[in-house]
Amino acid sequence: MPNLSNLFQFEAMKPKFLAEEFLLALYFFVFSILSGIVFFYSPLEAGVKIVSLTAFFHVSFVAICIFFHWHTPYRIWKFLVPLSVFMVFPDWFLSAVLQTLVFPEDGFLKIGTVAGYMAGLWVIPLFICVYTGIKLEERSVSIIGTGIWVGLVSLIIFGTSEATMWILGSWYAQNVKMWGHVAYYVLLPEMILGITAYLAYQGFSYSAYVFQIAIGFLVMILYIGNLSFFYLLIEKIL
Repeated sequence: MPNLSNLFQFEAMKPKFLAEEFLLALYFFVFSILSGIVFFYSPLEAGVKIVSLTAFFHVSFVAICIFFHWHTPYRIWKFLVPLSVFMVFPDWFLSAVLQTLVFPEDGFLKIGTVAGYMAGLWVIPLFICVYTGIKLEERSVSIIGTGIWVGLVSLIIFGTSEATMWILGSWYAQNVKMWGHVAYYVLLPEMILGITAYLAYQGFSYSAYVFQIAIGFLVMILYIGNLSFFYLLIEKIL
């Protein structure tokens, strides 16, 4: 029978460049560079570029998780996939009902009024939010502190996305109060989304997958509710 203490010592002695956190950061850095090259140098339409990069992310990420035996990153990815699919509905609500979000024709099919690739795109930012929370918890950060940090990470990621994606012709906000191209009313709901995705993963990542899917649906419903409330508050009351 293998000596578990020796195995743990080996894990602790692994070089930093082999650490999961370092390799994941390197992966996302390389993916970001690749995305920039594709966006600015490829002659393809915006929708084709984004769906190609989204598909590449999912395939390459799962392959890397399997190669390095990364159980936690793979579980996070698996938990977020159905949630990402459900997130089409909030975007559909914003674009078809409130008419505050526009997905222009970009060369790829739509689900209702929403670009089809959005069904897989949400995994990328939400993974960073959830993984950040997991690592903070491992370092004994309090649940309140972890929630605050995850919320800030969510704000940075989604705020940057709102500020830049219009350049790529993917989506843009309209008919709302904005700073530049960033709609005010979505910022707090997106912060809360990152926090709730993290808490939902922590609570149900070891449950049967059907329950994980159901929890993903509830997270999506909460997000729609937050969008509606903050739209009413910021656009109609304040």
